[in-house]
Amino acid sequence: MYICDELNHRIHLRSAVDLSFIAKIGSLGSGDDQFNRPYGIGRDNTHIYVCDSVNHRIVKRLASDLSYVAKIGSQGAGNDQFNWPQGACTSGGYLFIADSENARIVKRLCSDLSYVSKIGTLGSGDDQFNTPYNLTTDGTYLYVVDSENDRIVKRLCSDLSYVSQIGTLGTGNDQFDLPTAIWYNSGYLYVCDTHNQRIMKRLASDLSYITKIGSAGSGNDQFDQPSGISAMDDKIFVSDKANHRIHTRLASDLSFVSMFGTAGSGNDQFNQPRSNCTL
Repeated sequence: MYICDELNHRIHLRSAVDLSFIAKIGSLGSGDDQFNRPYGIGRDNTHIYVCDSVNHRIVKRLASDLSYVAKIGSQGAGNDQFNWPQGACTSGGYLFIADSENARIVKRLCSDLSYVSKIGTLGSGDDQFNTPYNLTTDGTYLYVVDSENDRIVKRLCSDLSYVSQIGTLGTGNDQFDLPTAIWYNSGYLYVCDTHNQRIMKRLASDLSYITKIGSAGSGNDQFDQPSGISAMDDKIFVSDKANHRIHTRLASDLSFVSMFGTAGSGNDQFNQPRSNCTL
């Protein structure tokens, strides 16, 4: 698995089996092996795609050893520009990016990072967003956490067209308070409802609620700004940002399995871990 260690300005590669350390890359800067607050990460079978947010670019690296391949982007609103990109996912040879401060979703080719299409302006309409933080896909649909609109938006991958949405501001089962991360796995969506300090499980087909876990704190079933989530087989992995740790939980009922991490810069430490991803 891959973790954006935001304020250490680096990417971790770790075993998804036991979360043991394998490798890392990065320091603060704008060079090919540097980052400035990496927020989001996506991957395909061969590469990872890092949202290097304050550098306003997407960096493509080899998944095997984290080595540099290519990059695209500068600050702006043009087709090859971004403004705080914060989330990425891939499907069918395409890369989908949550270009947060441009309030849009951008579709690009994985092969050379070239532009394909985009959708979105600032607002709360069906084709609008307010700080989309992250997104995931089942291969047919995109699921976007439209964070400042406190909702999940479902769209077609093919042309980015609108399908449906769920959510308003609040603490109810169909409400959110700044959702920042989402992951599709085996027909379900797992959502970091960040300011409600909880994880939610929902059906991807109709976005309906199934279960949730979490409250504010540092206990096994507590979080402090959960901001990243992914899944593999029967486990989910949660980046518990302000607690500087990663949770492993059962995908079935969200129950606690294990966790690791403390604040720092060592191999098993983090400084505000953000997005994580698995294959």
